[in-house]
Amino acid sequence: MSYKTILLGLVAGDPGNGARINSSIGLAAAQGAHLTALYMIPPFSIPGFAEVPVPTYVAEQYYADEEAAAGPVIEAFEAALAAQGDVPGIIRKTNVLPRDTLRENAPFADLIVLGQPHEDYYDPATDSLVGNVSLSAGLPVLAVPREGDFGSFGKNVLVAWTPRRECTRAVRDALPFLQRAERVIVLRANASDDGADVEIGAYLARHGVKADIEKVKAKDISVADAIIKTASSEDCDLIVMGAYGHSRSREYVFGGVTRDILRHMTVPTLFAH
Repeated sequence: MSYKTILLGLVAGDPGNGARINSSIGLAAAQGAHLTALYMIPPFSIPGFAEVPVPTYVAEQYYADEEAAAGPVIEAFEAALAAQGDVPGIIRKTNVLPRDTLRENAPFADLIVLGQPHEDYYDPATDSLVGNVSLSAGLPVLAVPREGDFGSFGKNVLVAWTPRRECTRAVRDALPFLQRAERVIVLRANASDDGADVEIGAYLARHGVKADIEKVKAKDISVADAIIKTASSEDCDLIVMGAYGHSRSREYVFGGVTRDILRHMTVPTLFAH
């Protein structure tokens, strides 16, 4: 099983674009996939609190600057694609809201690649993008960390799992990774002895995936910390997990595993809902 079409989201001005280009091209080569990249320039917008009209030339200058900035990123994508040699791909520019652009193109892809939200500043074009797209696009979303070289990953995979709908979807969506991995760990946090360990192991085995089942009691640390700690100690280079087991509004107010992983992830993470 393979991903045959990968959709890469590049947001104007995002310093993580280069890392995502390299990760996506490496992944497309490993999967034998076509790579479609979208360079997304968010529409010019005026803050709701603005009390004076904004001159037309301000919007015109915004688009002129963004078009100029797009050139080097598009050239970098095309150069990296040519250097790889055997990955078919294309890049297009759009001037629609990134979340809408990705939803419109999702029916023609198997996987969406996006970036980890910024840590030091808020960017409305990117900070909620992984969450919005994972909930609405009907595809798994692979989030690539802000820092690090991930031209190759997926050798050791950690699956954060519980017998719920979003985790079921994540495991199925991640099979192209799991079937190629050298080692797969299924991590259950605060799990009861419900027999699901045997069932998920048997399910994966029927797909040709041999998985080690590990349980952890997350009492003094959060579940997200337990996932990140286990991924680090086991030298995992990919995390697979369900996204937003609780409502996004509840996670925003009270915190949640998805939000915490997005903030602190250090390896590529596949989210599915």
